[in-house]
Amino acid sequence: MLKKLLASVGIGKARVDAILLSDTLQAGQPFEVKVEIQGGEVEQQIQGLAFAIMAKAKTTVSTAEHDREVQKSVVLQEWWQDLDMTVQAGERLSKTFTLNLHPEVPASELAGRSIAKVWLQTGIDIKNGVDGSDNDPLVILPSPTQLAVLNYISQSGYRLFKSDIEKGQVRAPGFVSHLPCYQEYEFKPDSFSLFGVREIEVTFVSNGLETGVLLEIDRAFKGDGYQSISIPNHCTSIEDVKPYMARILG
Repeated sequence: MLKKLLASVGIGKARVDAILLSDTLQAGQPFEVKVEIQGGEVEQQIQGLAFAIMAKAKTTVSTAEHDREVQKSVVLQEWWQDLDMTVQAGERLSKTFTLNLHPEVPASELAGRSIAKVWLQTGIDIKNGVDGSDNDPLVILPSPTQLAVLNYISQSGYRLFKSDIEKGQVRAPGFVSHLPCYQEYEFKPDSFSLFGVREIEVTFVSNGLETGVLLEIDRAFKGDGYQSISIPNHCTSIEDVKPYMARILG
């Protein structure tokens, strides 16, 4: 009776550990995760597993005095997997699942450099108990089409200054984003020009077949202007994307 009571309040609960079976991931692609459940001090009933792709996103908080930007955790995707299984005290169970990343999930690494914080959060639903959870950082690379666009901009006289994930939605002719946040790549020109471009912000929206590219171009004395185009995802080199990018960037 005492052990059942302990289990019901989450004492001696089972633990969960998610192990990614790939070192790097890519938006829109499947990935495998091995979940290991370690039984606690008592037998427990596992109802299921919850998975979520999380990210730190910049959002604006308004107060009476001023607006300020803060970083908040945002759920990009989530899954639920029914299990209905019993884990004995001290028992170790494992199960492998295949999950699919949404095509718009932001990249977390570019050229070996960390540019965003994205992670997989895994939790177990213990009957009448408290969930155990595990967080695993994800290394997500830009798609080949995105990388080709970024390289084209870099070779056009601009350098990547920073990348942010921002809460909100992207809308442009021909495409619209669906996740609660989007990723911006900010470029600055290699050389100063009094009447030239001061900054370019690039946002991608992929639907699996095409990649929407939205440019916000800040020109001296002219302010911000927007240009957009959709590029087929079979375009994976600088030469492939050049005819499209030349129309909106030159």
